[in-house]
Amino acid sequence: MNDVCVRQFGKEDTDFAHKMTLTEEWNVTRNDVVRMFDFEPAGCFMAEVGGKPAGHVFAISYGLLGWIGLLIVSSVYRRKGIGSILMEEAVDYLLARDVETIKLDAVPEIAGLYRNFGFVEEYDSLRFMGTNELVRVARNSSVQEIEPKMVASIVKFDADYFGAERTRVLGRLFDENPELSFVSHSGTSVVGYIACREAEVGYNIGPWVCKPNQQQIAEELLLTCLSRLETHAKVYVGLPSPNKSAIRVLSKHGFSQYSKSIRMTFGKRIVEQPSGIFAIGGAMKG
Repeated sequence: MNDVCVRQFGKEDTDFAHKMTLTEEWNVTRNDVVRMFDFEPAGCFMAEVGGKPAGHVFAISYGLLGWIGLLIVSSVYRRKGIGSILMEEAVDYLLARDVETIKLDAVPEIAGLYRNFGFVEEYDSLRFMGTNELVRVARNSSVQEIEPKMVASIVKFDADYFGAERTRVLGRLFDENPELSFVSHSGTSVVGYIACREAEVGYNIGPWVCKPNQQQIAEELLLTCLSRLETHAKVYVGLPSPNKSAIRVLSKHGFSQYSKSIRMTFGKRIVEQPSGIFAIGGAMKG
């Protein structure tokens, strides 16, 4: 399309982006869009057709690792190449920042778009939903609320599993939701942590990271978090399919899978440990 223009996304575009996520039923709040923009404004792009908003994409860099999310094209402008134009803008932005690896969670129906850019499939990214009914927390639980002085050690712990440091993301999530952010230690070492935030409907859990051989701690983190929510709250969790422990814990407490996306990657492979990722932070930022 000759009349397509791509420009920087601005805060004045937030309502449009939020409306797009509602149309796609992504359960993303307006604050989620604002937060994602604030992480890296230069990586957010808006496509217009004849001066009218048509779609957007957000990119965030974690050093050598980059992430692409919130790629949505308005239904009236689809199949016109706008998604490819936005993807090219996001990929070029990340590569210009010396990113060596780019990841994303793809809706299966448009995975072909990403394959055209050289992305390859890694594994399924599963979506589970449940409630916090009949939650009982062990009295001797080692879980405690995250305090600001703990953030640095949690970021370092998280990087071993995620594959890069994400200080901006974790710090802001903990700061905005202190009553829903928890950690477990063994001595002075972090064993696991969990964060939860309000969604458009119910709550989203994630990130939720724990040592793979500490399923009991992972379960205590989950139950502590669920116990802080109002009764019968709907809770949503996204997780990498290789983490069978996460599936067992969630299934034990009445969660069931309702959909999935595809984790895809471009460029150099990085060292990560999906077996320790019990919940992703979100499809738009990893």
